[in-house]
Amino acid sequence: MSAWITFVTCRFVGYDSNMRSDRELIIGALDTIKDGYRAVAAFPLETLTRSEKHALLARLEELDKEWVTLDRKLIGQLIAGGDPAVFGGTSWADVLSRRLRISPGEAQRRIGEARSA
Repeated sequence: MSAWITFVTCRFVGYDSNMRSDRELIIGALDTIKDGYRAVAAFPLETLTRSEKHALLARLEELDKEWVTLDRKLIGQLIAGGDPAVFGGTSWADVLSRRLRISPGEAQRRIGEARSA
């Protein structure tokens, strides 16, 4: 089965609290996104025309912005909800830098963006 067919047939089923937990639904949706990414990454990009490549770049940029928005929303909820010591950190920047394997400066930048969103 081609990667594209796998992606198309791996649809996310709408929310229904009686079916599965929110956590399971989120994991399923993320698995679907990962499958979609793999399908797109496996596509022979050299077969695209220049204008198709530009359109793909624009679409990827759009998706990236949406992903960053969700990321900042999640960070905002995380830092508003408690003490970083619960996660073994002295600050939220410390927690995020260790968990996400990013620099403390990058973690602080993301926290600042989350707070201003």
